[in-house]
Amino acid sequence: MKFFAPIAFILPLVAASPAAVPRQGLTTPSIVPGDVKVIGVSLLGTGCPPNSADVQVDATKTLMEITFSEYIVQTGPNTKASEWRKNCKLTLNLAFSEGFQFATLSTEMRGYAQVPKNTRGICTNTFDFTGIQGQANYGISLAGEREGPFTLKADPDVVSWSPCGGTTAIMNMNTQCSISPTQNQALIAVDRISGKITVQLSIEWRKCK
Repeated sequence: MKFFAPIAFILPLVAASPAAVPRQGLTTPSIVPGDVKVIGVSLLGTGCPPNSADVQVDATKTLMEITFSEYIVQTGPNTKASEWRKNCKLTLNLAFSEGFQFATLSTEMRGYAQVPKNTRGICTNTFDFTGIQGQANYGISLAGEREGPFTLKADPDVVSWSPCGGTTAIMNMNTQCSISPTQNQALIAVDRISGKITVQLSIEWRKCK
């Protein structure tokens, strides 16, 4: 018997700068750019076929939401190896006012899961900026026994910043979810109500020096 249900994830956004900064070194910014918009999105991976993801930035410019409509992981009898693990590499081109840089402070995942006892689902999210060394990593665990919607938050050990000196930044987000052991019947899928996996990123802005 195979599961089929919807899921919603919230994942992080990471800006990378030559050196990562410990979280405790951050301060709350007093200003944000006057204009922030998404000018390009590309998708690659088993969890995000073409035209299955959408990216939005809220009015405060401090929250980014990425939704996936076809991200479903399931294990158990009659499932295939390709269903046990899903991934998506999302490349996002973000435009904003000159003189700013940003970092992602936390991520929130919302979705639906059916995970029996002695079974565990794991989702990992990695973020970096094109042309800049450094990564931010987030991990979320869904241990059994559980069934129903979930909301889980994760914070990185370090925070990286997007490069200064321009009005755009290309962020790469690589998310992967899996379930083990694969012989147990389990599911991580799009939320039953929204039919989406939603990745929400809390963003902090600061003026470039």
